[in-house]
Amino acid sequence: MFLEEITSALDEKMGQIGFIKVSKFLYCRSNDGETESFVEWNLFGRPVNNLACDFGLRNIAAFSFAEKCLKHYGGRNSRVEGRFNQRCQLGQYYSWGERSSLRLSDHAGNLELVLEKAQADIHRFDRELGGFLISKDKLCDLLISDYKWMPWDWCNGAARAAEYAYLASSIGGTSPGVIRAALRPYENVNIRSGLDRSVEVREYLDNVFRDLGAIST
Repeated sequence: MFLEEITSALDEKMGQIGFIKVSKFLYCRSNDGETESFVEWNLFGRPVNNLACDFGLRNIAAFSFAEKCLKHYGGRNSRVEGRFNQRCQLGQYYSWGERSSLRLSDHAGNLELVLEKAQADIHRFDRELGGFLISKDKLCDLLISDYKWMPWDWCNGAARAAEYAYLASSIGGTSPGVIRAALRPYENVNIRSGLDRSVEVREYLDNVFRDLGAIST
């Protein structure tokens, strides 16, 4: 199947559920002015036969803060890939099939059927996630937890730590000590993996909290 045909059909289906095209295979939906949902597609096969995608979310201010922290304190090889950090591999979550994708060959090459299935699952997941997109309290809970549908292993842990710290610090009564204690279980593996080898986790977090203090004063 021609790539242009699939791309055009994707644009139509994503638009029907409120996602606007950002780039070739990336679509975005704004939720409350601060939080955005993303769907990023991965098409593979020769010719294209498999369609997979990630669902992502981003609090704009927290993501921007995390990017700055990685740039200044994470080391030269530390960065977030793409326009969002928190992601769910929808095909894995909904058991789409081989390599977490929907295959045209499993639907007699019927692109419409494949995209209707994908559209329904994206729309369902977006609705289920709604509370996390409009409430800072719930979004903080998502970031510090390790839910199977958006785990730490699927993101840059150093960026996620900074995003969580930024949002949690904006909620009244949450002290730096409480935030740091909540992050401790992720320091040795997830946060460590998001940093350059030359950077120590505690040094990175010290800088994150120093910058947070500067913002709040």
